[in-house]
Amino acid sequence: MSQEERRNLYRILHVQPEAPLEVIRASYRTLMSTLRAHPDLGGDPEAAARINAAYAILADPARRRAYDLSLQASGQQAAAPAAAKAARATAEPAAAPLASHDPAAWLADRACPFCRRGLPAMVQPDTRCTGCDSPLFRRPAFERGELFGRRRSPSNARPLGATLRLPGVAGDHAARLRDISLGGLALVSPVPAAPRSALRVMTSSFDGVAVVVGCQRQGEGWLLHGELLTLQLLRTQGVYMSTKV
Repeated sequence: MSQEERRNLYRILHVQPEAPLEVIRASYRTLMSTLRAHPDLGGDPEAAARINAAYAILADPARRRAYDLSLQASGQQAAAPAAAKAARATAEPAAAPLASHDPAAWLADRACPFCRRGLPAMVQPDTRCTGCDSPLFRRPAFERGELFGRRRSPSNARPLGATLRLPGVAGDHAARLRDISLGGLALVSPVPAAPRSALRVMTSSFDGVAVVVGCQRQGEGWLLHGELLTLQLLRTQGVYMSTKV
C-alpha cells in the first residue's frame, strides 16, 4: 500500500476519522454490497482491494491505533478535525470561500448545505438548489412557536416513511421518520451517517436538509438525529410540529 493510500484510509471507507467501529463496519458493508464494489457484484477488483486493505486496518483496534500514530508522526493526524482544518487553512490560504465545509454554516458560506453549490441571490419558500434539487428555505426559528402560520402542536409528527439521501453516496435509502420538531428530527436508517455530515430527508409531507448530530446502532439499522437546516412543506393540511427539540 502506497503512502498516499495510507493517508486516506478513512476517505476510502467514506467515514470520519473519529468514526466508531460500528460505523466503519457498516460503511464497509455498504460499499461492498449495497454499492456493489465487490468484484463478484461487478465492482472493480483494484478498488475492492483498496477497500479491503483499509477495512483490515481500521477494523482492528491495535492496527488502527498504530495507523493513527503514524499519521500523527507525519503531521497528518486525521483524528483531529480542528487541527486538520487549521492545516488546510494554512496550506490553502486562497481556497474557495466555502472553506468551513460544515453544513450548519451554509448561510454564512452562501452554499447549499447538501451539495455546496452557491445560493441564488434571493431564496423563497419554494427555492431549490439547481445542483441537487434540495430545498433552500431556512427552517422556521424556534421562537416563532408555529410553522408557516399553523398553530403550535405539543406533539411531534407521527412516524412515517421517508427517503434518505446522503451526499457523495449513490442511490436513495428507505428510512422511517420517528419524530420531527421545528429544530430537528430522528429517523431510523439502513445506513450510518457521520456526525456533522449533511443528509436530505424526503417524505410525503416535507422535504428538508439536516446536519447529523448523532448516529447510533438500533437493531438492524441506525438511529440518526439531525438538526434541521432547510425545510419545504409539501402538504400543509394537518402538518404540525413541536417547538421542543
